[in-house]
Amino acid sequence: MKSTFDLQNPWRGPGYNFPKEKYIQRNIFDRLLDDLNQKEITVVVGSRQAGKTFLMKKMIERLITEESIDPRQIFYFNFDAFNLIDLINNDRDFLDFIKYYGSPEKTSYIFLDEAQRVSEIGLLLKRYYDLGGNLKFIVSGSSSLQIKGQVKETLTGRKHLFELYPITFREFLQYKGIETHEELTRIIRFESDRYQYLMEEFVLFGGYPGVVKLDGADNKIRLLKEIYQSYVQKDISDFLKIEDIGGFNRMVQFLAHQTGGLCKINEMAKNIRLSRHFVEKYLFALDETYVMSFIRPYFVNLGKAIIKTPKVYFCDTGIRNAVFGQFESLDKRPDTGALVENFVFSELVKSIDRDYLWFYRTVTGSEIDFLFVNGDDIIPIEVKYAITRQKIVPKVYNTFIKHVGIKKAVIVTKDYLHEERRGNLKVLFRPAWSVYNLNMEFEKIT
Repeated sequence: MKSTFDLQNPWRGPGYNFPKEKYIQRNIFDRLLDDLNQKEITVVVGSRQAGKTFLMKKMIERLITEESIDPRQIFYFNFDAFNLIDLINNDRDFLDFIKYYGSPEKTSYIFLDEAQRVSEIGLLLKRYYDLGGNLKFIVSGSSSLQIKGQVKETLTGRKHLFELYPITFREFLQYKGIETHEELTRIIRFESDRYQYLMEEFVLFGGYPGVVKLDGADNKIRLLKEIYQSYVQKDISDFLKIEDIGGFNRMVQFLAHQTGGLCKINEMAKNIRLSRHFVEKYLFALDETYVMSFIRPYFVNLGKAIIKTPKVYFCDTGIRNAVFGQFESLDKRPDTGALVENFVFSELVKSIDRDYLWFYRTVTGSEIDFLFVNGDDIIPIEVKYAITRQKIVPKVYNTFIKHVGIKKAVIVTKDYLHEERRGNLKVLFRPAWSVYNLNMEFEKIT
């Protein structure tokens, strides 16, 4: 056990130097660092290979190299090594271990990675937290089903929860050395082709850090397939004990072909030859493991939305394309509109709380793709990727305005940048590659 711990904590050895390498800077990182100063348990959840382990080790590096924390104060446990699970499950042994190999008079920073492998992890953390003392826990898990479920019930008032998605398009651009604070008018004049090219790469292969760092389409596709297969094996089969993997994969493939469509459970069950019970079970698993996400229709009476049909999207377009089996360029595929709409959704859900995100649909089927809703302030967002330099405002906006007063609307186009007023309504036409800038519009009303 000690040998496993030593291997996982090389910075405790003499003369250790942290590796110097180009890495993707994550916007969430500074928030995580700030949380190290809080006594509450820091909980990071997200999809497999989204970068949780990397962020933990970057936090450790920052503590040692910039905060001058003694390496003996830092304990990293990755529970993929099952022999470490027995240690944390035994209160006395675990606390004695921390005391013996640590610096008892100072804060011990205890990083627990892949914590979903520890049964009753929520109760364990509650016990350790309630004991008091100089213990700061940072916990991560690839499967949020157990982590979120347990910490929600047992760690009320004792934790801060952070959700980690694959990287945003802004983070992708910054990794590529692209300035993301340039005026859009300057970009559209001089560099729109470059941004469009990078957006297409991102839409096709997504934002998983390992995929982003690879060169060559074949290598990216191979890793995306491995990520999905690992997810099915480790999260769906081994951890969630779902036995009908064939049925699960059929449903995911069906959803890949229905991206952005209404999630009609009975219709889906019939098409993929599964019972409603299993469809609902699999949808819940996909949502809780950050592979897919759902948004609800907006009504003036929000209570009605609970019983209405949601829309479904993938959290990462690269995984969607791997399941779909299609990596052709955007100008050569029949599903470009749906794919770009999914890209816009994934960028929105990475930047704002899902509770702010809705869609609007009339009884006749007219639809606004997304609504950003914060109290009485609402911004509709419609994806019209085929639009190039045309001032087309969807008719459904007029219907929506009659029911809900709005001051601003966004239409996402292929390459058109424009603003205009229509009465009291300000309409923003924005190229899809500028979606990384949309959250600034939301921040103005939050």
